[in-house]
Amino acid sequence: MTKYFLAIFLLFLCFIMPVQIYSIGDGYGAGIQGAFYRYQESSYGPSFIPVNQDVNYVISGIYSGKTALSILVWLIGDIILVFATIVALFGEKEPNARKIKIICSLLMASGCLFLISAMLQFGIFLHGVAGISIPFGVPLILISGWYFFKMRSTRSV
Repeated sequence: MTKYFLAIFLLFLCFIMPVQIYSIGDGYGAGIQGAFYRYQESSYGPSFIPVNQDVNYVISGIYSGKTALSILVWLIGDIILVFATIVALFGEKEPNARKIKIICSLLMASGCLFLISAMLQFGIFLHGVAGISIPFGVPLILISGWYFFKMRSTRSV
């Protein structure tokens, strides 16, 4: 039971901890991006941009190309992260191995999608013309998935 509460705590950290720190272009601006928000400072001033505003920018055509694709991949990662949380929170107090396997898979997929999104925007090595990305929150998401996996290995199917 205590292991499961620790796993849920790690899961909630995935929501509040910044997933990446980034720099735009050649020092044009910088910011942090969490699962559902982005805060950046640029020559236009500070901006807090929730994920729904990013999606609106894509729909309205303000963002296009790799930026739009990156945001859509990030959004899919968000949806998967929310679904993993819903699966983890609802149901029995002591989940079975099948449920833990689902949570683990969803967390791993979400973390990979966040990393792919950063690679789409900043380049495969997370450094390019668009700037630099340091996805330091992605390991937390992957570690959370791994923790659920370790819980699964101690239970029967």
